Amino acid sequence: MFRTLLLISILLVLAACQTGAKHSAAATPASTTTHPADQAVIHGRAFYLERMMLPPDTALEVQLINDRLADTPTAVIATKRFEGLAGPPYEFALPYDRSRIEPTMSYSLHASLVSGGSHLEFVTDTRVPVTPGSKDVVEFRMVRAANP
Repeated sequence: MFRTLLLISILLVLAACQTGAKHSAAATPASTTTHPADQAVIHGRAFYLERMMLPPDTALEVQLINDRLADTPTAVIATKRFEGLAGPPYEFALPYDRSRIEPTMSYSLHASLVSGGSHLEFVTDTRVPVTPGSKDVVEFRMVRAANP
């Protein structure tokens, strides 16, 4: 009788381990993505003053930059390309990893409008200061790019 109870107990423990392994395997793909707690979003609106419409294939490219590391490869905290936009104004939500933000640093946005895949149409020509973690919508103007 004791052996039977021991055998049943062992089988129950093994079955529980198998169920836990299945749940762990199912959770593995989610663990490769950033947790929402680590990810934050900067909401913004970009515009230009010229009275013209850009081609429908125009994309908005936005970067979050650490100002103190400017002109280095590690300066870019986040970057995203937004396609199929209606506008102007071009509204965007730039996700970034909260763990890459240091409270003693200053940050800014850089943005450009690109058509035809690589033709620069408009760009920010000044620093667009931003406070990561703020709920404010960042608005900024872009200027026509000088094209040769």
